[in-house]
Amino acid sequence: MSLVLYSSSSDSNDDENDAKHKTKRFKPQLPSANIQLANEFDLSEKDFQTKNERSRLFPHERGNWALSIYAFVECSSHLDTMIDDLIEIFDDKWKRLMELHISLSKTIPIRFHHIESIRKGLQHELSLSMIQFSARIENVTILTNEDESTSFLVFTLDQDRQFAKLIEIIDKILREHRYPGYYANPCFHISFSYSMDKSRKENLPKDWKEKCLAVLKQYQCQPNAITIAVDDIRLKAGKRVYQLTKST
Repeated sequence: MSLVLYSSSSDSNDDENDAKHKTKRFKPQLPSANIQLANEFDLSEKDFQTKNERSRLFPHERGNWALSIYAFVECSSHLDTMIDDLIEIFDDKWKRLMELHISLSKTIPIRFHHIESIRKGLQHELSLSMIQFSARIENVTILTNEDESTSFLVFTLDQDRQFAKLIEIIDKILREHRYPGYYANPCFHISFSYSMDKSRKENLPKDWKEKCLAVLKQYQCQPNAITIAVDDIRLKAGKRVYQLTKST
């Protein structure tokens, strides 16, 4: 799903080892038919429907799984309260999203037999890169998807260069399996609320941007509210979620 800014939203960054010690290039391999997938979180059907009540991004086809890669965001108590304060600025057509994340890939249909190969490839490359960092919330804005069926309240983030390094790794593995990479100029963000109301644009408070900025300023002294750890990268395929980084 491509997200674009609303027209009314605010504007939005050792030396080499000897040849015998060089890291081996990871080569995708097809899994066995009955493989046990590691680091798997199995969402219940009820949870899955609750977290995905919006319409499908593409028609369901037997044998295809919807795949996405993202950074899981731990919602601290201060961040949780700040989100509640922000949503109160808008009408009741805006619903809170139950799980926070930062998208690092498009949501794409893939074949089941590619899931384990992609997972292993990503785990291998991410373990070598050891990319972990913190991003700060910079602003609150509204994004809408390409068909304009859904709009999102989002936090925009800094650390574009660090995110770009993650995207480079993820795109490499996806393209090795002949799947598309991420958008050319992505806006890295955390969606925390959405609305599918047809009149949502007309019903926005005239001063919503100013009110959102005022709420952000109130929480500037609370690092747990505005600082986001980017260290837990996950892959979701259908209802299954696989943890790619971060030791438990």
